[in-house]
Amino acid sequence: MSTNEYIEAWKKGTRESHLLHIQGKDPCLPVLAEIVPELNRRSQANLGLCQIPMELIVGTATKGRTSAFSRSFLPILEPESEFAMKWADLYDAVLEDGLRDPIKVLEYYNQYYVVEGNKRVSVMRQLDALTIEAEVTRILPEPEDSTRYRVYNEFLSFYKDTKINYILFTHEGDYARLRNEIGVKEGEKWSEELVSDIHSCFYRFMQAYVKEEGKRRISVSDAFLLYIGIYSFKDAVKKTPNEMVQDIAKIRSEYTVAAASKPAILLSQPSEEKPGIIQSVLHRPPKTLKCAFIYNSSPERSGWTYWHELGRKAAEETFGTQVETVVRPDVLMKDADSVIESLISDGYTTIFAASPVFLDACILESAQHPDARILNCSLLASYHKVRSYYLRIYEAKYILGAIAGAMADNNKIGYIADYPIYGVPASINAFAAGAQLTNPRAKVYLEWSTLPDHNPEQALLDQGIFIISSRDISAPLLDSRTFGLYEQKNDKVYNLAMPVWNWSKLYQGIIRSILTGAWSEEGEHHADRAMSYYMGMSTDAIDLFCSSRVPPHLKRLVDLLHERIRSGAYLPFVGPQMDQTGTMRIEPDVVPTPQDIILMDYLADNVIGNIPKVDQLNPAATSLVTLQGIRAATDTDTVPLPAETPGE
Repeated sequence: MSTNEYIEAWKKGTRESHLLHIQGKDPCLPVLAEIVPELNRRSQANLGLCQIPMELIVGTATKGRTSAFSRSFLPILEPESEFAMKWADLYDAVLEDGLRDPIKVLEYYNQYYVVEGNKRVSVMRQLDALTIEAEVTRILPEPEDSTRYRVYNEFLSFYKDTKINYILFTHEGDYARLRNEIGVKEGEKWSEELVSDIHSCFYRFMQAYVKEEGKRRISVSDAFLLYIGIYSFKDAVKKTPNEMVQDIAKIRSEYTVAAASKPAILLSQPSEEKPGIIQSVLHRPPKTLKCAFIYNSSPERSGWTYWHELGRKAAEETFGTQVETVVRPDVLMKDADSVIESLISDGYTTIFAASPVFLDACILESAQHPDARILNCSLLASYHKVRSYYLRIYEAKYILGAIAGAMADNNKIGYIADYPIYGVPASINAFAAGAQLTNPRAKVYLEWSTLPDHNPEQALLDQGIFIISSRDISAPLLDSRTFGLYEQKNDKVYNLAMPVWNWSKLYQGIIRSILTGAWSEEGEHHADRAMSYYMGMSTDAIDLFCSSRVPPHLKRLVDLLHERIRSGAYLPFVGPQMDQTGTMRIEPDVVPTPQDIILMDYLADNVIGNIPKVDQLNPAATSLVTLQGIRAATDTDTVPLPAETPGE
């Protein structure tokens, strides 16, 4: 029997070598000593006995026996050779007693090169073994400025806490995301029970993923992280492979997006054009569109929610009987998925979740209900089934900064920010750039409203700062006048200007695209991309209101800036722009893309202050910043792929 097994393995090995040869590829096993110059001088770490994945054994440490094996460690020497006899004897021994002795390997960048035990690897490969016991010595790479090196360092930290060597990511920040999904912190040792749970869950997922996807779109590890990001590790650990197969089938489009590795599409406005005849037949829009709006607060107490509610009412009035809307205010993040589930059951298949804290719930429910149209108000567009939307508030912030710079007698201007999430540094930097336009000596003093036991207004007043930009919008039940740009004088607040978030333009545009059928055509046209709506002054989604306290000559400048930005003739961000460390962030005469602006994680050189870490924030802010915090706040590389704006 073992002789027949050798012949079968030999046939596969020679076939593989022949195909590689005619393709012009090296049919021999890679040799680590040839890949890493001066191998013996590299820093090493003895990891002891480990179970290592067979698929990660890729070559040999030295030249040695490479001519005896194909690229996959299958034998290629003739069946009559002495090597074949020894291989067959080893095969019989393994079947009878198992593999007695561990192999010896060197690990370099998460791949293993055999020092001793090539035939054992070959036999186990023929037996379709998933893992093999090995004495492992890690070869540490030389420092280099590369994604590979940074990801590997993240792996080393992960391995130190877990001793898990089979979860291997390809993108920076993914190990931090995995910890976040599981609920452990970096540096926290994983219990034996947790390691056992993730081992079992991972291999059940791998079985399901290979069965459902067949030819893998992305690596098992990357696919696993995407899976538990949607379905949660807490639920995944209880599921059978068959249940996972069903789940994977529902989120196939997300694997398509991940495999394509293309940047997300940023749409300056929804497409409202009617599709062609064929598309109209295939995608008939509903006669009456039932839309649900989910808020994490009430319109009476929250300015953010109040302006979304005005947008909803305007959309309802615009479309009349064509659109039916319902509102769910004060929804807690932990209840969002059940609220969305209930709304879909009631026939509301277009869901606007008007807060970034609902993103996870939107992703889960989009998988459970693939026919529903679910949108999340955020700047993270990384899922095909959940479209995100936001407004280009930085355009208005630039003009507010120009007003502040002109009116700050002492060159000091205050800026109160809330959450260190995507888009906030862009607003701060745009405000600072606007201030420099009218006052080159202006400095913007930054305070944060989400720090515990901290009064940002008082902190600014104590520094002699009386021109302050605070939260953008107010609500009916909020008595305070400290919103927008205001001046504090003689213990009184005088409002100067405020940005206007006109969500009605966005909601009307999206609803109209659904009613015309353009929504479906848009999704099919970008089947391998995530999509995000990002509207600004050009569509009147962002506007500005000035009070009579703004001097007439300055109001003329404001009107000019507004019109020029609206027409696209004037851009708030044009290089050069330096950050606080003196590093050039935007080269001279370079115009950053909207994607670059969204992903800003630094502060301009005329900003005094810093970006707080997530553990410095109050508990109410922690969950949102953990989900969408910029790198400077979270200390992890959690940024999505940069987005791409067609035609810009």
